[in-house]
Amino acid sequence: MGVSLFMHSVRLVLGDWRNALRITGLLYLIYAVPALILSLMVPPPPPGATPGEIAAAMGASAPVNIITTLLLAVVYVWLAVTWHRYILLNEEPSGQLPPFRSTEIIAYAGNAILLILIMLAFSIVVGLVLSPLLFLGPIGAILMPIIFISLALIVDYRLGLVLPARAIGQRLTFGEAWEATKGQSGTILVLAIISAVAAVLITVPGMVLALIPGIGGILALLWQMATGWITLVVGVSLLTTLYGVYIEKRSIPA
Repeated sequence: MGVSLFMHSVRLVLGDWRNALRITGLLYLIYAVPALILSLMVPPPPPGATPGEIAAAMGASAPVNIITTLLLAVVYVWLAVTWHRYILLNEEPSGQLPPFRSTEIIAYAGNAILLILIMLAFSIVVGLVLSPLLFLGPIGAILMPIIFISLALIVDYRLGLVLPARAIGQRLTFGEAWEATKGQSGTILVLAIISAVAAVLITVPGMVLALIPGIGGILALLWQMATGWITLVVGVSLLTTLYGVYIEKRSIPA
């Protein structure tokens, strides 16, 4: 079932790529183009740089990182609300840019912040509970991150269903989202792992391009910009699919 959920989420984007680009492409470019330009303005430290040079490069890139992070946050929430509404309500924006639905966007952002805080508290508690595993030596050092990441992914995806609800103007509490996905932890874990592996694999060509002398860095940034859109919209589609299946009781098309 986890594989089916993932494949359906991918089909929502790649199987309908023209509409996906039309609805979300310009929004993504609002983030990606400035981020690309700013990244080119602040080159990374050269190979073999000293610790001082690395620290100086990090300090110089700090303002750029702050700007791009804030821009990404705004664009992500705007894009996510728009895409959720397109899939769940069949709502197609009429203009070049989708409408900025302030009520839904603010509610979405607020609940996303709450979810981040919940996950932070969860991480602290689970980290403390699992810390005795470190006394088992190498076996514990391997088991602890596996267990921790698995639990975190399950909790994040199950509670994350409140976000599509806010996007379409519905009220769903974290408790209700948790109850609606009761007994589905295994399926959601498989979905999360497949998604994480796919996100890593899609970055490999960019890493290879970065090794090309001269233009490698620019080619890698262009690859990151292109695949970043796919990763972003498919990620939103994952929550959309989970919401449709577990909250709205939709079936996944064969």
